[in-house]
Amino acid sequence: MFHAVFPQFTSVFEYWSRTVNDLMWDQWRWFDAQYAAGIQWLDAATGASPGSSNPLQTLEQKAIERVQKGLAPPREIYEAQYRSQIDWSRFPEWARPIDPEVFEGSGHEG
Repeated sequence: MFHAVFPQFTSVFEYWSRTVNDLMWDQWRWFDAQYAAGIQWLDAATGASPGSSNPLQTLEQKAIERVQKGLAPPREIYEAQYRSQIDWSRFPEWARPIDPEVFEGSGHEG
């Protein structure tokens, strides 16, 4: 309806639409560049090669392969920093860690 009443403003709307679109696209590219730089910085800081899986996934995969062969998983998988992040349902009962709540309030790590 507006275009029918004021046909001379159609080009103004198209100009503003392109301007706003370009502005938003530039902001998105700026955000994406910051994100990519942050990922590269983290990879360099952790010593991971770009595109590689993180150490937790590598450790979990290694543990699953060992358990499937009937061997004990690597000792590192039971460390407190990894224990809550591992999907223990993929491991047999004998390879799962002891419930840490059993040792709640004591000096034992669990």
